[in-house]
Amino acid sequence: MAIRIYILALLLIPGLCYSQNIDSLQAIYSQYYETALLTVSPSGEYAVLNHHNTFGKNNDVLLDVKTGKSLSLDKHIRYQFLGDDCLLMQNMERSRFMHLKTQQYRDVAGSHIPAIITKSSQILLQNKVAKEAFLTSTDGEELWKASNINTSLFDVNNNRFIYASGDQLVIRELNSHRLKTYTLDSNVQWMFSNDHRIYCANIQATQIELYTLDLQSNQLAKQIIVSPADLEFASSLNNLFEIREDKHFLFPMYLKSKLNDKKNPELIITYSNRSGKDKFLNHHLGIYDLKNGQWDYKPDTKQKLPVYKFLNEKGDFVVYDESGDVVEEQQNVILDLNLILDYGKSSCLLPKKRIHDGNYLWDRGTEQFIYFDQKRWRFHHIKTGADQELLPLGAGGWHAYQARRGSSGLADEPEVKPIHIRNRSAIMLSNQFDYFIVDLKTHQLERITKGEEQQIKYELQLSREQYPKSSWNIGFAEIDLEKEITFKLFNLKTYNSGFATYLHKKKKNDLFQLGHYREIIKYNNGHFFTSHFALEPFRLTKLEKGKYTIVYESLKTEIKDLTGTKYQIFQYQTSYGTANAAILFPVGYDSQKKYPMIVNIYEVQSRDLLYFLPPYLTVTYGFNYLHYLMNGYIVLLPDLQYEIGNVKNSVIKSLESSTEAAKLLAPVDDNNIGVLGLSFGGYETGLALTNSRYFKTGVAGVMVSDLVSHALSKSEFITMPNYMRTENHQMRMKHNLFDNWNTYLENSPVYHMKNINAPVLIWTGLKDKNVPPAQSKMFFLGMKRLQKKAVLLEYTNETHNVFLPSNQLDLNVKIWQWFDYYLKNKRPADWIIPLTE
Repeated sequence: MAIRIYILALLLIPGLCYSQNIDSLQAIYSQYYETALLTVSPSGEYAVLNHHNTFGKNNDVLLDVKTGKSLSLDKHIRYQFLGDDCLLMQNMERSRFMHLKTQQYRDVAGSHIPAIITKSSQILLQNKVAKEAFLTSTDGEELWKASNINTSLFDVNNNRFIYASGDQLVIRELNSHRLKTYTLDSNVQWMFSNDHRIYCANIQATQIELYTLDLQSNQLAKQIIVSPADLEFASSLNNLFEIREDKHFLFPMYLKSKLNDKKNPELIITYSNRSGKDKFLNHHLGIYDLKNGQWDYKPDTKQKLPVYKFLNEKGDFVVYDESGDVVEEQQNVILDLNLILDYGKSSCLLPKKRIHDGNYLWDRGTEQFIYFDQKRWRFHHIKTGADQELLPLGAGGWHAYQARRGSSGLADEPEVKPIHIRNRSAIMLSNQFDYFIVDLKTHQLERITKGEEQQIKYELQLSREQYPKSSWNIGFAEIDLEKEITFKLFNLKTYNSGFATYLHKKKKNDLFQLGHYREIIKYNNGHFFTSHFALEPFRLTKLEKGKYTIVYESLKTEIKDLTGTKYQIFQYQTSYGTANAAILFPVGYDSQKKYPMIVNIYEVQSRDLLYFLPPYLTVTYGFNYLHYLMNGYIVLLPDLQYEIGNVKNSVIKSLESSTEAAKLLAPVDDNNIGVLGLSFGGYETGLALTNSRYFKTGVAGVMVSDLVSHALSKSEFITMPNYMRTENHQMRMKHNLFDNWNTYLENSPVYHMKNINAPVLIWTGLKDKNVPPAQSKMFFLGMKRLQKKAVLLEYTNETHNVFLPSNQLDLNVKIWQWFDYYLKNKRPADWIIPLTE
């Protein structure tokens, strides 16, 4: 029997209680699940899939792509194909080597980190906890084992395993299995290697014993480095110890005065003329010249909160002091940057620059500091002092735009971080649609994609290997234009997506077909594409020899029960411009029938269509649109529009306009429209209910109701005053409270509560560290004082989202019951009845 008929029959049985309906629904919903592709074999013959849902299903299967047959696998955390014959499966208890044809396997007990040695078809397994390492064949046969390992590293380039055991330094060649052992004077906790040398160190607070093994001469040398008197080595930050160019030793250090600063644990003292971050313990950077036995760079200990960002693999970096951000009203802070060159040989002060990683870069070849300011890319030449626009004035759209979740447009940061181009003084930049190559010698701009004309956004696909390995480096990727690069394409109107490849020497883009594709995975003779979207469960598509073939589909039987439901993406217009919205139609949709509608709001909410979300009643924020589609509701997901300093009016205008546009597309019952939102969406819901007559009822979760008190509170979530978020983040006030008092009042739902006629369900978590629960209670108390109808749900042990499954179910069901009572005129649940009396 179709799910729709079954559910409706349950709900129409007189006297059947909600708990019975819920149990029945849960049994039905438990049949639905999400699917993810975990890995594929090199030949494309096999794939590992995971099926999971909130009801406890979490199954992994081995898919034979050719036959479509699946083999259930014991649950593991990681899967990796070892060629086309063997699958390595790992969890906390074991590493399992399974032969794909016979399904026979061999287990190695323990939790291991694997390294695949392709040159010799071997696997190195390291167990850091047990201090063990194994070398195995691809079928799991143990070739050798090492124990009592203090620290280790796998030298991929030279195919050797280096480790310290007690006072022994051991080098094992993985091709020949030859072993070399050297005796040290002490135990070491850190290692580093390159083609010519191996370094290891015993790091103590006041000194470092550094051992250097020259691999050509086979000589082992020891060196002592003593910390400056007012600093000590931060031995716990092991990943920040690094040697560059066989000469420059980088290490983190702490100020002793800050480490030894004794404070009364019963008292917190805060100063208005100091940054709130001054309680943090930032590390300082030291650089030591190993060849000459002297300091390259000693940190400025007057800096209280220094931050260091290396700009290349050499010795060029910037340092800035976060303690200079005293007011803390900006999300992308402006501070003075000190550009240090060549490990400290020279420096250049760059005043008043934005500090987010994507806002600046350095090109050593042209001696230009490139930075982003006022939505434009600029350059500063450190020798000539020239400071001007980097790109032609006609080239624009580089800034992070508002039609992106969480972006207010006030951070003054680029849409995409710059990308270095290997072996060239050139970078790749992106605007809101396309990618461009900028030659930093000539300042010429070369456009390499053409998406804007079709409203298609390109996104360069980058792998982890293209980012710096050093923890000191700024997080910029580097690409090689001699090789093919891949872009993901996304149509901003239709939400179709796909991929394209680009080869620079041919100046050519090759496009794959568009669909709802999320991932592209290359195998030997072709590509796999994964897709899922709104009402479309997971699919795996194979492209080989120009032919697209769907080789796997999830929920082929279950999806048939969603007959009639559909979605439509549309555009609506206001004086603020054009925006997207999505409307979803209920199961068994009948165009001759009127339906209640729920409007779910939070910035770019239509992007919720990009994911297939199975129906379930344990969503952490209380709303699952497929559940409502299966229970007779239309759902509207609008992208709202925002005017800086005038959020209330822009939200109301776009909300009402999108609702009117939806009513032209579907038979909406005008008298039964509800609105719902979480967090910033809860704030928007408060604005909607207090400033619009469109909504019969609403549900506001973890809301902000008063911008005045919110601005003058502090968030434990981001450790900054909330006036930063109120001025320069989602609330978009731009100006501070004391210069713009009336605007704050005008844009606060609580000051318009006399206008509200709709009943409101409000919920919050009393341990919310993101939005103070007092904001929800304030709105409720306003309703109570004005003798208007409201219910406040306070979950005592929940935070900004609800995570305890029993509370999740309670919240989801209560919201459903609330809408059923007010929008469908269903009998009120017991907890609603007191409000009706």
